[in-house]
Amino acid sequence: MCGQRVVSRKRAFTLIELLVVIAIIALLIGILLPALGEARKSGRVTICQSNMKQLGVATQSYTADYSDRLYAFTISNKSYDLLAYADLRSVAQNGDALRCHSAQAVDIIRRRTGRDDFELPDAWIPDVLYTHLVLQDYLASRLPEKLVVCPEDKNRLLWQSDPVAFANGAFIPSPNPLSSRWPYSSTYETNAFHYAPDRCDNGPGVTQGGQHNQYQLLGDAGEVLGRRKIPDVAFPSQKAQLYDIQCRHKGKAQFYYGYADAVCPILFYDGSVTMRRTGPPTDPIENGVRIPLDANPGCDPSRPTSPFALLVNYTPDTWETPIRGGGTSASFPGFYRWTRLGLKGIDYGGTEVKIPGT
Repeated sequence: MCGQRVVSRKRAFTLIELLVVIAIIALLIGILLPALGEARKSGRVTICQSNMKQLGVATQSYTADYSDRLYAFTISNKSYDLLAYADLRSVAQNGDALRCHSAQAVDIIRRRTGRDDFELPDAWIPDVLYTHLVLQDYLASRLPEKLVVCPEDKNRLLWQSDPVAFANGAFIPSPNPLSSRWPYSSTYETNAFHYAPDRCDNGPGVTQGGQHNQYQLLGDAGEVLGRRKIPDVAFPSQKAQLYDIQCRHKGKAQFYYGYADAVCPILFYDGSVTMRRTGPPTDPIENGVRIPLDANPGCDPSRPTSPFALLVNYTPDTWETPIRGGGTSASFPGFYRWTRLGLKGIDYGGTEVKIPGT
């Protein structure tokens, strides 16, 4: 036995065993990936609702500090000296109310970005889609700020990443026409009655324009914007303050909030944030009374006594969600964008408030 070598052999996997292991791993990945995707999606919903919640808390704090006033553009040709930049003070001193509000919006952008060369856009009504800038200024935010953008709003997040490159046309898709103010826009729209009168049939105010992203000013509207107060809200737990006009958290593809199956996050004036379904424009009627299941259909503030809802013509730009089934436009009731009786009205949880005499 002397000098004899003992050779030990280590057992290796056979080809069939390796294939079985690979198949098991692939099966586990197939099972886990959808679950991980759903977890990430739930996380983005949570972030979106948290954004809105923080803006709701800031709203309450703002009203407490400013004698119940709701945040809005308020600079006039009598208070132009509050602006930090001489050229903007000159614009506000010699301009009408809307020009003063534009100067205030640009003043905020310059101070909160350090971009002293940011130009004042022509024919701009900042109240419509940029009222949130006033609240961001109150919070001393550095702009652009992700707080006002849903994590599913990939386009705005991209624009925020480099506002100068955006203004030079570096990002596609982008709004047409291109404007340097878009990186400072928000996913969440402030309802128009937050800064405008509840109705404009007998006076100045704001109503819908020809398309979903256009608004119409009636009368000398600039003189009455920015004067609303928190006590004007009659049903704070039922009136939408901030909302997203795109359904981003339901289904595989994003779509417009006007579709009946859209479920979007909404900040109410009591500070609560919930995911609410838009629902159909008509609900069941029992004993002659409409039983609201989802959002009330709203009205046209220029004709608030009409029983019919104002129809919003959704004509998406290249960066917005397309029309289902193709096409270039589709019409939907305004719902909580145009609440009947404005801040005195109800969006969810009750029938629309009737106007006396109707």
